[in-house]
Amino acid sequence: MNNLASALEDELVEKAGPQAGSAEIEREGRRVLRRLTERRLFLAPETGGQFMLAGSKRAGRNMRVSAVIVSEFHARGWIAPRGTAPETFALSEAGARWFASSGGDVFGAAKLFLTQRRVMTPEGAVTVNINELESPLARLRFRGQLTPVQYEAGERLRQDFTMAGLMPRLCADLTAPISNSARGAAPAPMTEKLIAARQRFRLAMASVGPGLSDLLFDVCCHLKGLETVEATYEWPVRSAKVVLQIALDRLAAHYGIATRSTRNRVRVWHADVSVSA
Repeated sequence: MNNLASALEDELVEKAGPQAGSAEIEREGRRVLRRLTERRLFLAPETGGQFMLAGSKRAGRNMRVSAVIVSEFHARGWIAPRGTAPETFALSEAGARWFASSGGDVFGAAKLFLTQRRVMTPEGAVTVNINELESPLARLRFRGQLTPVQYEAGERLRQDFTMAGLMPRLCADLTAPISNSARGAAPAPMTEKLIAARQRFRLAMASVGPGLSDLLFDVCCHLKGLETVEATYEWPVRSAKVVLQIALDRLAAHYGIATRSTRNRVRVWHADVSVSA
């Protein structure tokens, strides 16, 4: 982010002319963000101080964006870096909200992050609509900052956490039986699925280890953003993403879904030992 800002100030401003006005930025925002609501499309730099629409074979044929405009989009939080080199940008949560509020395609912006998923509940499997904007893992995956394996591991932990019923209640349980006894009603017996989910969750957190498990609990289960986590633990800026990736790799290894590669294997060399008689 800092590299992009300095590059724009030092090299691209003279080529692109004076700084764009607010009206022009909003007009360009409606034009560009409308295309970024399409899945897998992003802005990539090209020669001449411009960015092009990328992500498909035909994406960049009819859209070019000034680097100054892209810098303004980024300053307003409408786009977010994808963690690539050179830096590319995708639509952010704030950008989707602004586009919807500016009279753009509200359903198109919402459709970008709305998916259907089959999830397990204590009552069985159900199909639900999930807004991926609420999940920090989904936002990181959308920006290309998490691998599919890391995302799957985090979502599996979140599913076990939900099925285990570990989320604290914020109001009274209206489904609990009413009793006139001084001790109150007896607690409902735990189902086998709930007990199994709690056991899977406990084993997964134990396999990751202390410290990393706290981060997974905050991000995957309580859906806290990385900036909030960094402020809570007083970590350096942007360090939580690196720690989260390490934690998700360990979690994926525990679940047995980690991709194995030769470079990740531990190699051991044994020296020949001669034994004299």
